[in-house]
Amino acid sequence: MEAISYNLPHTVNDNLLDVIKENTIFTITDGYGRIEFASENFCRILEYNANDLIGETLELLKSPLHTNLIYKDLWKTIKQGRKWNGILTVDVSDGKSVNLDTTIMPVKSDNVKKYVIIYKDITKQVNKNQQLIKQENESKDFLKSMPLHVFSLTRYGKILNVNKPFFNTEVKDIMGNYIYDYISFIWYEVFKTNIYNVFKDKEAKQFEYYEFCSDGNKAFYSAIVSPVFNELGGIETLTLTIQETTGIKQVSKSSLNNEAKYRLIYQSINVGIIVVTDSDGNILEWNKGAEMAFGYAESEILGRSITVLTTEKYRKTNITELHKSLKKLKENREVDAMELHCLRKNGDLFPVEFTLSSLNVEGKIFYCATMLDISKRNTLKNELKQKAKDVERLLEQSADNKIETLANLQQLVDKLKAENSSETVDALIKELDLTIKNTRALANKSKKSAIISAKKHEYKRINFNKTVNRVLKNLKGELNPEAINFDINIDIKKSYKSKPELINSIIQNLVENAIKFSKLPTTSYEPKIAIDIQNLDSGVRIEVKDNGIGIPSNQIGKIFDLHYTSNQATNSGNGMGLYIVKSIVDNLEGQIYVESKEEKGTHFIISLP
Repeated sequence: MEAISYNLPHTVNDNLLDVIKENTIFTITDGYGRIEFASENFCRILEYNANDLIGETLELLKSPLHTNLIYKDLWKTIKQGRKWNGILTVDVSDGKSVNLDTTIMPVKSDNVKKYVIIYKDITKQVNKNQQLIKQENESKDFLKSMPLHVFSLTRYGKILNVNKPFFNTEVKDIMGNYIYDYISFIWYEVFKTNIYNVFKDKEAKQFEYYEFCSDGNKAFYSAIVSPVFNELGGIETLTLTIQETTGIKQVSKSSLNNEAKYRLIYQSINVGIIVVTDSDGNILEWNKGAEMAFGYAESEILGRSITVLTTEKYRKTNITELHKSLKKLKENREVDAMELHCLRKNGDLFPVEFTLSSLNVEGKIFYCATMLDISKRNTLKNELKQKAKDVERLLEQSADNKIETLANLQQLVDKLKAENSSETVDALIKELDLTIKNTRALANKSKKSAIISAKKHEYKRINFNKTVNRVLKNLKGELNPEAINFDINIDIKKSYKSKPELINSIIQNLVENAIKFSKLPTTSYEPKIAIDIQNLDSGVRIEVKDNGIGIPSNQIGKIFDLHYTSNQATNSGNGMGLYIVKSIVDNLEGQIYVESKEEKGTHFIISLP
């Protein structure tokens, strides 16, 4: 202490020097790095004895824990008289090491070069950082070892991050791409719909899909899309979790006990309705399909009688049918499917096709009721019955029209034979032309109606421009569209495939209908028909709008009926055009809407998938 006090500037107060010595970690070396002074804190931290250090080379300046490059830079810097700063590490007892944020400042005293070295112990911070790095690496290793892939997505499906390579593509090559780049085309809509619904409903969605492996086998996956909220409660990003479930679906029967088999089968099936009861008819188990069909949660239904699923109105009939099935099961006879009326939790009635089977598990009898919601099937059956009636009516009226037309033609021919006046003959010829024209129109309509019932139609890319032009060209021969101003706007950016004959029939009937219901042009009125065809997200929209006489509000509900005609049209039709349009739209699983005001015009809107 006396030596160092002698070498320090004498202008510094002794008390201040003592404070600095007690609270600072520092050493002073000569020009060769030999220690002339070491503070008590330095000795304590590095576990040195001060008397042993004086005259020795500073261990920090030759520690094997550092590369030669560090020391070359250090000595080069201080030899040039410049300050050097860096982190140096030295070993102490028991294999521990100390990390010091080190600043070396060259000073001259009586033209003798010395180095004042000030330290800051950062061992705790370094250890903490190393621990954080270790935890981060462990977290990364854990994410990589997880049997599922976790993606962070934007609402448009752009991948912000992923926990590990996916389909042999490295993480760095995946980030910035879209999830749709890594799935088959057939699943695009499934992914898009679930991502959209998560943003809309602000709740997680789960779905399943499959892909074909390089060997041709199917690989099954389960996906969950979850929202990630910001501080304001809005959805910031999405988390998509994908887990391969092929192993679960192909699990060996021998590896599962009876209970596990039972739960795996009945809990996983969501197509169809499966309800399992005990011998008294109390519900013990049901699948996702039953939960979706009836609307009860599992906790609300288990333990209750199966009769709760039927309505009072049909309960007696249903129970009678059930008893018949039970009797057949006990007699080991085949049980036929039956139609029952069931009741949802919200009170709605719906029909099901119902079959019953029995299970014998360890001597106990259980019953398995398998049901299929046939609401749509019954609706379709009723529609088919109505179509059959319409066809019968069409055939009957066509026959009547043909008989009537032939009779009219015969009368006209007889009159022509008996007449001598040229004027009368000219009038009869005009009437004959009109009759032939109407007969041709009826034949064309019959031909168009036959198109609807054709069983096979090839799907082709539709060229809407050519279709519309062909329709207008065809109509010139039958009607007089020249006086009408057509506004045609066709904007189809995505290719659309459908049945060309049916699309042509839709457009032709709508345009023909608009022409028939147009008004005669005047100085203040110009008949107009607008044809607008645009892409939808998953299909096309066809609109035909006119400024004609319109449809009375009390008749709009009847316009799609077979042989409905309006006496308002300047050219009266046979009432089949709009019936044909509606039938084709239904056939293509589309939707048709109509808006109309008298003396303002009519607007047809058709959406086709």
